[in-house]
Amino acid sequence: MPTGPFAGLVALLVFAAVLVFALFLARGNPLAGSPDGDGGRPTVIGYVPYWDQVRAFDVATAHLHLFDEISPVWYAPEPSGGVELADAEHTVVDPAAVAHLRAEGVRVVPTVTNLRSGEWDTETVQSVVRDPDTRRAHIRELVNLAVTEDYDGLDIDYEDLDAADREPFTEFVVDLAAALHAEDKILTVDVHPKTSESGDDGRNQAQDFAAIGAAADQVRLMTYDYSWDTSPPGPVAPADWVEEVVAWTVTQIPAHKVILGIDLLGYDWADGHGETVDHAQVQDLLAEHGSTVNRTDDGTPWFVYHDAGGTRHEVWFEDAESAGAKLELVADYDLGGAFFWRLGGEDAAVWDDEMCHLGCPEQHPR
Repeated sequence: MPTGPFAGLVALLVFAAVLVFALFLARGNPLAGSPDGDGGRPTVIGYVPYWDQVRAFDVATAHLHLFDEISPVWYAPEPSGGVELADAEHTVVDPAAVAHLRAEGVRVVPTVTNLRSGEWDTETVQSVVRDPDTRRAHIRELVNLAVTEDYDGLDIDYEDLDAADREPFTEFVVDLAAALHAEDKILTVDVHPKTSESGDDGRNQAQDFAAIGAAADQVRLMTYDYSWDTSPPGPVAPADWVEEVVAWTVTQIPAHKVILGIDLLGYDWADGHGETVDHAQVQDLLAEHGSTVNRTDDGTPWFVYHDAGGTRHEVWFEDAESAGAKLELVADYDLGGAFFWRLGGEDAAVWDDEMCHLGCPEQHPR
């Protein structure tokens, strides 16, 4: 230990270093998942759908220590370039919930989506992004929304576009990012999963991963619906496919901007059609029919039952174990974090057992 005239100076420097470190831990990591990639643990994001908002906000409130961002699905584009409620009859913007989340240090980044009555409204997005004047008007309206409501940013979920929309959609993202950044707001963009630039269809080709990744603060990778409501029964997000998507994506987008999508839902298929089921509904079905849960090699659960009319049902779903297998990819590929679609009705063990794949909150507080 130093002695003499330098002892006091050394002690002061040590104290200062300890104080700075303690302040960092106390404040947590305000930049987790931010554009510069500076972070303690990866960013954790939860989606709140307007059609199940009370239950979803209850989950968020019960686990505030886990979440860095919440994205309520509240808004939609208008053909004229304006912004309206996603569903005028059922969407309820909740300023009190926003204020509570922000007071607890959770960023609120609402989603603007072209989902209407269960269908993707491609034409409205095309009318907005393809016309330069309408595109500029839409950007003004979006920025005004973020500023007026004091949101931390906006999440753009414009899906099911065509290959011909690639250039105008890219211009829209680039210009919107610049406009939001000028107001100190963030932009996140949701993208369809693909393993090559062309992808499988027009909706993949409409999204230029490299350009979107260069402009946006986050790119939320929708790594689910490998099987969907009109496909044959199967896993929603098999881990090997998810990893294949991630491995290609990080060749196009900086890894710290990539946010991995974790679906917490499943499908119950019968007669060639699947109905969405959450974990709570799955447990009810298992209790009613006494079915045995099987697991694929990567841990995806599924089971079969027959209803009262004798129709065979095949159910594939997600639980804590299957989610955990995919959450490991966040660390494996040094991703910016993960988002959960969606809060409400999920396997509660996800929050208790699997979050250390994203860095245990008690070790890396927000």
